Amino acid sequence: MTTTLRSTPPQESHVTETKPASLVAGVQLGRALSALGVVGLVAAIVGLSIRRYHVSGTSLNFAGPAFLFCMVMLAAFAVAAGFAVRAATRTLHDDTGARDQLFGFGAAGAVLMLILTIRLFAVSKPTAWIGVVWLLLTVVSLTLMSTREASAWLEGRSPALNVWTWIRANLIAFIGVLVMAYLYIPNLVVAAMSFNHESGKHTTYQWYSFTFDNWTHVCAPARMCGSVVTSLWIGAIATVLATLFGTLAAFAMRNAFTGRSTTNTVLFLPMATPDIVMGSSLLAFFIAIRAGGHLGHTTIIIAHVMFCLSYVVVTVRARLSGMDSTLQQAAMDLYANESQTFWRVTFPLVFPGILAAALLSFSLSFDDYIITNLNAGTVSTFPIFVWGAALRGLPMQVNVIGTMMFVLAILLVLGADIVGRRRARGRA
Repeated sequence: MTTTLRSTPPQESHVTETKPASLVAGVQLGRALSALGVVGLVAAIVGLSIRRYHVSGTSLNFAGPAFLFCMVMLAAFAVAAGFAVRAATRTLHDDTGARDQLFGFGAAGAVLMLILTIRLFAVSKPTAWIGVVWLLLTVVSLTLMSTREASAWLEGRSPALNVWTWIRANLIAFIGVLVMAYLYIPNLVVAAMSFNHESGKHTTYQWYSFTFDNWTHVCAPARMCGSVVTSLWIGAIATVLATLFGTLAAFAMRNAFTGRSTTNTVLFLPMATPDIVMGSSLLAFFIAIRAGGHLGHTTIIIAHVMFCLSYVVVTVRARLSGMDSTLQQAAMDLYANESQTFWRVTFPLVFPGILAAALLSFSLSFDDYIITNLNAGTVSTFPIFVWGAALRGLPMQVNVIGTMMFVLAILLVLGADIVGRRRARGRA
């Protein structure tokens, strides 16, 4: 007689059992509160914006960048509440791991509501009592999800463990969001100030009122659009030359030759040299070759190629170092000559690095002021125009140009990412 032993995994026991009523009630209450939070926050964003720009003399008419930051924070809270609704729905559909996220959102929301309630008691007591009720309902929801029956159904996990698990799982993402917010706050301020109506006043960054005139009359300031065009075509030429020479140098640096280490050091020197030193050195060089009286577009392009070249070499070399050389050998084994191997194997693999180097070169060229100012002569690029205009009163159209460049850069990055993902899916 043989005996068959069967073992049932303990993890599957909670899936087949009926959920405790306390857990279901707590999750349902949490989902309702989160859904109301989404609706209330979106309504607050719309209502406060309308009241700010259509009713004068209200407490909302403070500085535009600060108001934009408040709106961004409200939008972030609305997104978090939406994720809490999603976590509650997943918990009701036997996804026990989602309750960790729901606990994290609930605990964070309770702390935030407590701080907000204390602040509201000093401003509006009726609104503060609404916050107290909301806080109590959140605590009730967390308590119902933390009963003994709910913890037993979820294999004995405690509320503190759920909160700690959620924090550990999302800590890196939370830090990343904070870093990205810190990096993009200046861009958000520039975008907000592009809608500022300065009313003829010359205070550089003080909010006055909302207007679309800056976008409909971008070229209103004299010589501004001309300086932008100058920066664009100088940046384009400098980018093409720096990318071409830098890519060839990066390929050459792959091979061993006499003086390779010295050449590598020389290529890196422009990156380590301060701009004021490089700019003054180039100016002295142009004067020494009797070109000091002919400073202009040509000298600017030479200077820009000079400091962009190092960045191109470093970027392309980083791409080449990660490339597998056996692919080239395989192409040669399949009777491809050197030209076919380069254009069909090597170049497509290196092209992302070349494109990244070109975009970096263009941004450095368009943005440069110190080196350009020392070698420009009477030519005015966009950074030089901004510096001169800031001495008299910076026009708000400058923020429009900055916003356009920022949006264009984001669209280029997103477009490249979408194309790359589609190609990866096609290969798969």
